[in-house]
Amino acid sequence: MKATLKYIVIGLLSFMLWSCGQEHKELDRKDLAINNSEPTASLEKPLKNYFEKSQLQAAIDQEIENTYKLANDKLLTNAKEVVEDTKAAMKAIADSSFAKARKHIESGIGKAETIVVLNPEMALAPLDVSIGVNDVVTDLKTVEKIAKQAEDALNDGKIQQARELLDGLQSELNINEYKLPIATYPEVLKQALVLAKEKKYQEAIVFLNSALNTIVIDKKTVPLPLLRAEHMLKEIELLVKEDDFDQDAVKTLLDNADYEINFAEALGYGKKDKEFKEIHEAIEEIEKQMLDKTNTDEKGLVKKLRMKLEKFKNRIS
Repeated sequence: MKATLKYIVIGLLSFMLWSCGQEHKELDRKDLAINNSEPTASLEKPLKNYFEKSQLQAAIDQEIENTYKLANDKLLTNAKEVVEDTKAAMKAIADSSFAKARKHIESGIGKAETIVVLNPEMALAPLDVSIGVNDVVTDLKTVEKIAKQAEDALNDGKIQQARELLDGLQSELNINEYKLPIATYPEVLKQALVLAKEKKYQEAIVFLNSALNTIVIDKKTVPLPLLRAEHMLKEIELLVKEDDFDQDAVKTLLDNADYEINFAEALGYGKKDKEFKEIHEAIEEIEKQMLDKTNTDEKGLVKKLRMKLEKFKNRIS
């Protein structure tokens, strides 16, 4: 009887806990519904554009070119040759050209040690850079539509479908910088050379492959909407230098920059960072200052805003 009573009590407690959990989940759903029902700022694209689409694309292309140039200026030719020697040694072993394999390993060791001597403080030698562009979605309405489809797919248990939908919510530059751990790389090559001299070629391949696997990839993601907004603010900064600047043109640029910043926020760049709100408020302040004919503070405010956006972009990238 006592045992039966105990199980009844346990059962009641379990049911109460489950009920509380369900109630909590229901409240969470209601909270989510309330949050989703809040109006999204500037869902509609501004009616007027200052820049043509091709002009904005040219600005993005220039950013890519500048990034390549900066990265390439840092690259070490010898570091790339060390990697090429490593791959050539592996190929030579696969082709049973063992003498050639040993020669490539020795060459790689020599070049790697030269880098270490010339750059004693360097831990990672810049090796290569690649830049990719993912610019699938183009407006806030599309973001909202795809996000809703992904949510519906998740609710229906279609996880892979939701993942594919969410993968499309990107508007970014993907910058990968490849770096050689130059402090440790020569030692791995030396171990591979010892194995090759002992005719343990398959083991040598394992060491050479492990050396390649130590290459470090620094990944950076730059939101394209913020790049476009930054380009617009640079143009505003030029316009407001004139005493009698075109206020309509500045207003159009501000509206478009504000839209792009909303776009970046909707895509999740910056993870709802508080600076988004500060940037929107700064844009509103500039618009207010333009209405006041006795005030010329907009010049300083625009410069301050552009610098703030640039720092923010660099921080979240």
